[in-house]
Amino acid sequence: MTTRVAMSEVTKRYFDGSQRLVAVDSVSLELGAGMLVALRGPSGSGKTTLLGLAGGLITPTAGDVSIAGKSVVHMRDHHRTRWRREHVGFVFQELALIARMTLLENVLLPWAPLGGASQAAQKRAAELLERFGLADKAQTRVEKLSGGERQRGALARALITGANVLLLDEPTAHVDADNAERMIATLAELRDEGTTILASTHDPRLAEHEAVDRVLSLTAGKLPTRSD
Repeated sequence: MTTRVAMSEVTKRYFDGSQRLVAVDSVSLELGAGMLVALRGPSGSGKTTLLGLAGGLITPTAGDVSIAGKSVVHMRDHHRTRWRREHVGFVFQELALIARMTLLENVLLPWAPLGGASQAAQKRAAELLERFGLADKAQTRVEKLSGGERQRGALARALITGANVLLLDEPTAHVDADNAERMIATLAELRDEGTTILASTHDPRLAEHEAVDRVLSLTAGKLPTRSD
């Protein structure tokens, strides 16, 4: 199994005035291709920070993070950004969709820094929207979409650049049972196609689902246990 994300003794410390806060504490972790992993832990345990570290959005205080075989810790910022864009897709808890823009415009946003979407990217966007049952919503402004539609739209945006690592923060939060099950089924399909998926969650509908390959339990920034 190809290792897509590797974290070695990763620590992230923050300073709040004179107080030092350790958000992630000496975490080592390997995520292989075709894995769907749930990350559990109480609020404040460091789950969101760990996701940011795993995807190269946050630089660790100590330790190393490799994505698709390359360490991103000592890359120059523009190299890290390019590498992350090519390999990692994020779905944030608040989704970060841009109001007053259409769903299609939001899905294509990752291409904006590169001068806009090519015809190939526009074709992929249409395919993703069709796959996620959103083809008829492409020209709808995102504030007019339902919660489940926005969630799937954010997932489409995360995949638009062809990323093979997918990081999600609370992907089933604030959606009903049908939409939660639909999201989990979609993640399982992506896993079966070889995508590496790490999803932080408080939701037992996801963490305890039979589709999940591995559950990690984060406590006070530490990852002491593994259960499969």
